[in-house]
This record gives sequence, C-alpha cells and structure tokens, in this order.
Amino acid sequence: MDDAGGTLTTAELSCGSCGAELPPNSKFCNQCGAPVTRATRWAGYKQVTVLFADVVHSMDIAATVGPERLREIMAELADRCAAVVQRYGGVVDKFTGDGIMAMFGATVALEDHAVRACLSALVSSPRCR
Repeated sequence: MDDAGGTLTTAELSCGSCGAELPPNSKFCNQCGAPVTRATRWAGYKQVTVLFADVVHSMDIAATVGPERLREIMAELADRCAAVVQRYGGVVDKFTGDGIMAMFGATVALEDHAVRACLSALVSSPRCR
C-alpha cells in the first residue's frame, strides 16, 4: 500500500528508462539515475468490448490491384470504419495492415458498450464493401 492507501502496481516499482527494480520510495533510479515518476492512475478492472474487423482475402486483392492501390483502399476503409466507431462512442486502438481494432467502454464507461460495438460493425460492413 502507498501513502494514499492504494495498491502499488509493478509499473510503479520499476524504472521507466532502464527497467531496473526500484525500492518503493525511490526518487531516482539506482542503475541509470533517471528520475522516478509515479503512475497517477490505480490499476483496476473494467468491462469493455473489443471489435476487430479484417479485410478478407486482402492478399488476393493486392495481387489484383497492386500494392499502391491496396494501400489507398485500406486507408479509405480505415477512415470510414474509424468514423463509424467514433460515432458509436468507441476508440480505435490500432490499425493493422488490413484490419482495425476498436474498443468500446474503455476510455468512458458505457453500459451498452457491447451493443454499440455490434451497431458499429453492422453499419461499417456495408460501407466497406
């Protein structure tokens, strides 16, 4: 427990610069001398919904249209999908080469996060054909 009564997480007990383990009240790293910063949030659990969408047969498409045109197509699809995800309160976590991963209920708690993710998928699907 720390002074505020919270539980210290592993990330708070290691140097952000070199990864060395630190004593609980360190101000500087014993290994590299970097100043120690404490996380401002406490570890916790929250229920979220993750949506992953992937372009089926993207390599076949690439063989047909070429890599430059495929990049253009994927960029347009990513923009369209991201707009729909944001409209339903989700956050795009990452883009893969031919896919998108979004989270609902992660940054802001949403009781209906699963429904929002499903609606996002249903609306995105026809727009991306």
